[in-house]
Amino acid sequence: MCLKGEHVMKKRLSAFLSVALAMLMAVTGAFFMPVKAVAATEITFEGKATDKTTADTLYLQTSGGTVEIKVDSNTDTSEAKFIFKGDKVTAECYRGDDEYWHASKLKGGNKSENADVDKGKSSTVRGKIAKGTTSSKIYLKTNSGTMEIKIDESTDLSKVRYLVLDQKVEIVCARGSDAYMHAISVANSEGSGSMSTINAKGTEISGKVVKGTTTSNLILKTSDGTKEYVLDVATDATECRVLIPDEHITAFYYKGKDDKNHISKLINDDDSCASKVETDSNTNAVVSGRVTSETTEEILFLELSNGVMQIKLDSSTNFSRCPVIVHNTNLKVECERGNDGYYHAKSIIVG
Repeated sequence: MCLKGEHVMKKRLSAFLSVALAMLMAVTGAFFMPVKAVAATEITFEGKATDKTTADTLYLQTSGGTVEIKVDSNTDTSEAKFIFKGDKVTAECYRGDDEYWHASKLKGGNKSENADVDKGKSSTVRGKIAKGTTSSKIYLKTNSGTMEIKIDESTDLSKVRYLVLDQKVEIVCARGSDAYMHAISVANSEGSGSMSTINAKGTEISGKVVKGTTTSNLILKTSDGTKEYVLDVATDATECRVLIPDEHITAFYYKGKDDKNHISKLINDDDSCASKVETDSNTNAVVSGRVTSETTEEILFLELSNGVMQIKLDSSTNFSRCPVIVHNTNLKVECERGNDGYYHAKSIIVG
């Protein structure tokens, strides 16, 4: 009987030890078995914007270093329309399929003052965001100088993600009750894939206009050397009316029956014409002069007998008798004063 009892006790002890061992293995396994780490897919960064920030990428200096954050069409920038070097920004981010951090929402300073603005006398200006710009005032570098334009709470900024230094923009503005120009709306004046290719036949090429270019012969300095192309009645110059030395353009060309390269379309890469404004027919005048090198796609600088006159070229200017404007050409220009204070060309004739 004693041996039998001893045998039972051993079986019970063995069972107890088995259970204890199993529990120990379960506990220690939690510490020693490999665990797959799950990376965080959402995070919020706080820091200051660096001077590397562009319209598509925010570089944020945080306590842990500089973070590169992509900004796209899905980013909510309604609370951060102005981002310049040193500005404090909070970025709510997620990890994208490209392994970059993408901002879902940006927050930053965005305060401005209001004033009564005469929107009935608005004008459109184009240029680059210059140094000194803040959330309440834009310094815009244009072809005719730097403009100071105030931002109001009512300013429409829906067509820009946010504004950064050297960004090209188009601003509709008008005079306010405080005597300052105020922005009614701000939009990007350039965008990826926005270049028109209507009437673009043949091979694409880019370069700078070279001195010696005429209304019938384009001389272009490209990465492959300096080349010449024929300009004729079939050339579409609606997006590049001015061919001044050192101007950067994109052109499309094809081989003509005369075995020469002919231009099918010209596009100005750096500038565009001025916007159409209301003009006063009572100020109609015809002036004659020589085209100077300061001329751009937006403003014609015409040397007259009594000085140099600035005349805006806009979407309503008739170029039928002068398809393109080149340096040193003599022109006859019909113009009228616009509500933006400039004379605007109604029509242009060579000679």
